Amino acid sequence: MRILGIDIGSSSIKALEMESAFGRFDIHDYHEFPFNEREGEEKVLARLIGSLAKAPDRVVVAMPPDKVTLRNLQLPTRDKKAILAGVGFELEDELPFALEDAVYDYTILHQAKQGSTIHVASTLKTHLGALLFKLDSGKISPDLVTTEPWAYRMLLNKIFVNNSPATPVLLMNIGRDKTVFYVQNKDIPVFVREIAWGGGDLTQAIMNKFGLSKEQAEAAKLDRGVILSSTDHQEVTPEHLEMSECLREALSQSLGNELRQVALMTNNLAGQGPGQIYLAGSTALLSGLTHWMQEQLQVPAQILPSLSSITSSGVTYSDQSNATFPLAAALALCMVSTNRNNSINFRKGEFSKSGKNRELNLKILRKPLIATAIVVTTLLLSLTIQSAVYRSKMETTQAALEKNVRTFFGAPSANTVRTYMINTNNLRKAINKELDKQRELARLFGPNPRSPTDYLHLLSKTIPKDLVVDMTYFQSGTPTSDSYVSGTGPAATQMTFLVSNPQNLERLNSLLGDKVAGLQRGKTEETVLEGEAQKKWKVTFSGKPVEESYGK
Repeated sequence: MRILGIDIGSSSIKALEMESAFGRFDIHDYHEFPFNEREGEEKVLARLIGSLAKAPDRVVVAMPPDKVTLRNLQLPTRDKKAILAGVGFELEDELPFALEDAVYDYTILHQAKQGSTIHVASTLKTHLGALLFKLDSGKISPDLVTTEPWAYRMLLNKIFVNNSPATPVLLMNIGRDKTVFYVQNKDIPVFVREIAWGGGDLTQAIMNKFGLSKEQAEAAKLDRGVILSSTDHQEVTPEHLEMSECLREALSQSLGNELRQVALMTNNLAGQGPGQIYLAGSTALLSGLTHWMQEQLQVPAQILPSLSSITSSGVTYSDQSNATFPLAAALALCMVSTNRNNSINFRKGEFSKSGKNRELNLKILRKPLIATAIVVTTLLLSLTIQSAVYRSKMETTQAALEKNVRTFFGAPSANTVRTYMINTNNLRKAINKELDKQRELARLFGPNPRSPTDYLHLLSKTIPKDLVVDMTYFQSGTPTSDSYVSGTGPAATQMTFLVSNPQNLERLNSLLGDKVAGLQRGKTEETVLEGEAQKKWKVTFSGKPVEESYGK
């Protein structure tokens, strides 16, 4: 996805293209279009969009800081609906204008058991409407309209992702006609302030002191502009020394007092003064300016590494690029991955991206629409034919099913057949019930698969003719308490033999072992049968019939 962040400054429009895909992003390109007397902002914006090799998928802009008011609220709740109601209630008392004339948005910064920290931004509907009208005149329809403080927060949080400073950070973006002060404590925006002072005021000071034209003074500032410290005075020419004194005097009369007020406000709001100063804007590149800043607040100062710190390609950008495009890069970051759903966005409600910005050019789409209509007509015709074929097959299948139902159930009534055809679950249950009935009858009237007679016949063939025995007792099959039909009880067998020679018992035991599982041999008893003089030996065997003994 191609994201375009647009910074509309006082002397130029700066834009940065960012590629975002699969949770990763990188800087694709950046552009600067200065204003001139022949073109207004709208024409420069249109020229910017027309110069891009690829149209952006998302566009992000920011409301000017002097058109926005910010609040950080502490609400004793974590419930989203309660937070929405609480934000509206708080704004009614705190906004310097009527709530119905405003548009606002908020985001949740932190949540704990005690409640939620909410950042709220609001502006007048007239200010937002004017910005959108100007962008629309420049052929731009932004997807996100946020605030500069929120964009700077996205940028600083990305820079400090692994090393968040413990003290407040002051970011100064010094343009040609204005300077923006933004203070952030940890990841919470403390305040933002814009003053009508910039690099153009230094150019004016040079014009007044040396009697130069505007173009000459600007060139002198760029070529010889330097702010010397007390230790550098002996190492420079009188010309550089005079230029330095001019610049220091201009800075002290305006920016010095503002810096001290910002430091005081930071201390009041965050409990401590700034611990780091970051400079941005073309004027920030003025030689010696960072040292002068350090002298004023006694804290470190440096150029904001806006592009070098967020790129994933490892490219190191120049101080010129880092100082020129911080806001454009910060705006693009607002639409990267998880940030886009949590960013402050005034493009909601009546200002949502819709209507004119999304109108279709019917002349351009005429041929695609005709082709689409042909495809849809063909598809509908195909579906109609398929529906007719399926309906015919369904009627044939329905008739065959009704015929089979009547055959299976033996001429049931018309109401019964109708019920079965309407409710297939009832039909399935009735069929299963009838099948179970037929299976029970088959078991009842069919041959016994475990016939004791078949078992006895096999045993008789197992014992050879030379082994003479008399069987006096035989029982085989399931217990008498078990149902004949179910036949699920354990099968068992018991048989008693009489032999005239006790030595034949071992042989008999061996022969029965192949036909009786778990064969157990009872106690051998001597006995004399009535009417016989010879003794015989009686023994009882028990176990479970082997399934193969039934002829299976």
